[in-house]
Amino acid sequence: MVGHVERAIQSVRAALAETNDPVAVTLSIPRDTAQKLLELLEAEGIAGAVVVPVKEQFTTTEAAKMLGISRPTLMKLIDSGEIDSVKVASHHRIPAPAIARYEHARAVSRSRAAEAIEGFADDVKAGFQQNVSFGGND
Repeated sequence: MVGHVERAIQSVRAALAETNDPVAVTLSIPRDTAQKLLELLEAEGIAGAVVVPVKEQFTTTEAAKMLGISRPTLMKLIDSGEIDSVKVASHHRIPAPAIARYEHARAVSRSRAAEAIEGFADDVKAGFQQNVSFGGND
């Protein structure tokens, strides 16, 4: 397995050394590495930034901190099924992909809310301009 990964690293480095854009690389890597690469690319496509988790599962305290929410709020999200978790003894652990999925869903929700607010503001602005007259234009 290490041989595949090392060859993949060398291929990517060699391709980046060239001036071609986009970079074209053919890789032969283990399935679990391919899955991690896919998650990385999806995260970049969704958020425009990439956070590479250093482990596969996080404590509720760590996950809450990563998401910028309180631990009690995270526990409510776990209880409602909005965030997947795994029980380890009596403690919840949050898989890294579950954190990424929740972040994506939250970003989509925020985007839709912003679009709705923009549409409402445009409607209000259009209605306001039609009902107002200035000066003595009676």
